[in-house]
Amino acid sequence: MKFRLILCVTMLFSFKSFCQSQGAPSIFASGIEGCYQDYYIMIHERGAYEVTDGEHEAILVVMNHGRSECFMAKATVKDGKIIRPVSVQKADGTFIPVAHMFRALDPEWVKTKDQETLYKITDGMSQIFQTQEKYFVRLFFHTFVHPDHGGNLKAPPAKELLQQGN
Repeated sequence: MKFRLILCVTMLFSFKSFCQSQGAPSIFASGIEGCYQDYYIMIHERGAYEVTDGEHEAILVVMNHGRSECFMAKATVKDGKIIRPVSVQKADGTFIPVAHMFRALDPEWVKTKDQETLYKITDGMSQIFQTQEKYFVRLFFHTFVHPDHGGNLKAPPAKELLQQGN
C-alpha cells in the first residue's frame, strides 16, 4: 500500500512538472544566457519608435545553444524593413557584411516564413532569423528605444492624497 501511494505521488508531481514545462515560456524566462535577454527586456519594457528609412546602428545578437553574444552592426531600413546586406563592426571600426560570419539564412526556415514580413521591424527589433549553421540572429535598433523615464510614481495613501485637496 505504501509503495502504491509513493508511486502515485511521484507520478502526480512528474505530471504536474511536465504540464508546466509544456506551456508558453515567459518572455523574461527565455533561458538564453548573455546579452540577449537584457536587450529584449529593455526594449519590451520601454517600447520603441518606428525605425525610419536610412542606415542605422544596431545590435546584432547571435544565439546558439542557450547562449548569446552581441555585436555592433549597421543595417539599412526602407519602408520599415531591413535591406540586405547587414554589416557587423570589426574591432578596428570597419564594417564587413554579416555573410562573413554566416553563409546565409537557412532556406528551409525561410520557406516557412511569410516573405512579406520576413524583414519587417517591429518594436525596434527584427524577428529572429535562423542561419544555415543553425545559429539564431536578431537585430535590435537600440537608437529607437523610448527613453527611460524611471519607474512609475507610486501614489500616496488615499488618506493623505484626499486630505490635500480639501
